[in-house]
Amino acid sequence: MRGMSLQKMSKFERFTNFLTKQIRENRTRFFTVLGFTAGFTILAIFIFVRLQTLNESASDRLAAAYMSLMSTNRQEAIVHLNYAVAYSGNTPASYQARLVKADILMDEKNYGAALPLLKETEEKGNPDMIKPLAMYRIIYAYDQQNDYQNAILSSNEFIAKYSDNFLIRNVYLNLARYYQLTNSPEDAGRIYGEVLVKFPATKEAEYAEKVLRGLN
Repeated sequence: MRGMSLQKMSKFERFTNFLTKQIRENRTRFFTVLGFTAGFTILAIFIFVRLQTLNESASDRLAAAYMSLMSTNRQEAIVHLNYAVAYSGNTPASYQARLVKADILMDEKNYGAALPLLKETEEKGNPDMIKPLAMYRIIYAYDQQNDYQNAILSSNEFIAKYSDNFLIRNVYLNLARYYQLTNSPEDAGRIYGEVLVKFPATKEAEYAEKVLRGLN
């Protein structure tokens, strides 16, 4: 019976079992596989994708792509992700595939190729919870290219659209830093002040207070 249940197990189920085991046994490796965004968020979205999409083939392709990444086989992962994008239409699976492919491209410092995928996902992404993750990566891509003006624009857009997202504190602090890097100390001070008001008694507020002392 046990062998039969394993046989019937879908690729997705095998993947989630595999991934859970990886997290438990080697947490550090898991959190560095797909870049700077928290791994648990990626997993949560992936589970949502699998439950919502009717395209089982695309979901299985995503599972195969993740397993390829775990095995550090990026080329094979790209093949699976390209399939999911091409054949799953306007579904959660297609946007999740875009997000993961963008992560791979950015890890290779190919920001020019990653940005169109991220912008499309932020604009049209399904489900909505994937949109702020795409926007956060857009900010990151501009940051890594020292394109601070676009990083500022994207950060302000993130704040306007996703003020209740768990990444918002980081966005505020990075925005203040971009203003400092572009010789806009007044704007930087304003943002640090907002951090103190919006996020009191946090590490971010403590950091903002220290920086403000230096600016004044």
